[in-house]
Amino acid sequence: MPTIEFHTYNKETLRDFKPVLASSISPDWWKKAKVGEIVRGVVQQTIRSCPAMDDWLKSGWYLLANRDIEVINGVSKYDSGTSTTATADPHNTSYNSTSHPITQTLDAFEYLGSGKPTKDAFKMRNPWNIKTPPGYSCFYLDPFLFQNNYFATWQGIIDTDEFNVGMDNAQIIFYPKVDHSFVIPKGTPLCQIIPYKRDTWNASYIVNTHESWIKNRATITSEFEDKPTNKSMQEWSQISNFEDETITGFGGYRRGKFWKPKGRFYSEETPPPECPMHNQTEDIKSETQLEFDFDGS
Repeated sequence: MPTIEFHTYNKETLRDFKPVLASSISPDWWKKAKVGEIVRGVVQQTIRSCPAMDDWLKSGWYLLANRDIEVINGVSKYDSGTSTTATADPHNTSYNSTSHPITQTLDAFEYLGSGKPTKDAFKMRNPWNIKTPPGYSCFYLDPFLFQNNYFATWQGIIDTDEFNVGMDNAQIIFYPKVDHSFVIPKGTPLCQIIPYKRDTWNASYIVNTHESWIKNRATITSEFEDKPTNKSMQEWSQISNFEDETITGFGGYRRGKFWKPKGRFYSEETPPPECPMHNQTEDIKSETQLEFDFDGS
C-alpha cells in the first residue's frame, strides 16, 4: 500500500492543521439531502444517490483553515486604480504569500466577468510538504461540493515525488469571487489533495453496431465478461428503498455491490511506523468548526 507523507516542522501543526480524511467530513446540505424525492408523484433520485459525486467528495484528504483567514481586497498603487489586489492574512507573514496579478495569467480569464475589478489571485503557504512514492502525483482540487460565494481554489497537479519542499507544493492559490474583503472561517475546506499513480495511456475509438447499442443499454452495465453485472443502469437504479433517506438508499449501485466507494481507498487506520501516531491509541483531532456558508466582512 503506497503512503502519502505530510511533513511539517512544527508540532503544533499536527494538532491545529492536520489534514483530514475526505471521507470523514461532508457538507451539511449533503448530509441532510434525501436520496429520493417525489416529483409529480414519481420517485426520482437526487444528486445524493450519485456514486460519482460521493466518490469525488470522499477521495483523498482536505486541508482545512486552522483559523479565521482575513482576505483583503484593495486597489494597488501600481495600476490605474481600475483593478484590485487580494492578500490573504496580511498580518501573518508566516502564511502570507505574494499574489498573482492578472498580467501573469495574460488577462485570459477572470472569475468575476468582464469589467469587474477583482483580478488578482491570492495565495497562502500551508505548513505541510507533501511527499508521495516514485511515480505518484497529487491532484490539488477545489473542494467541489463545499461551495462558497467568496473564493475558488485554483486546481492543478503536482508531482509530489519530485517537487516536495515548502516552496514547491505548500502553496495554495485562490481566486476571489467578490470585489470586497472577507474572512474565511476556521474549518473551511481550502484544498482537496488526491494522490494518484502516473501511467501511460493510449486511446482507441470504436464505432459499434446499432444492435450492440441496444444490447448495451438494455441488458448490461459492463461489457467485460468477468464482471457479474448483467443489468442495465436503469435496472440497477430501480433496486432501491426510497423510504430509507440515509446513505443506505444508494440504489442498486450499493446493493448490487459492484460500485466500489472510493473513500475506502484512503485510510489512517494503520499508520506506517515512521508516522508519529503509529503507536498512539487516540488520534490527534483537529478542532475545527465546519461552517461552510460564511458571510464576508
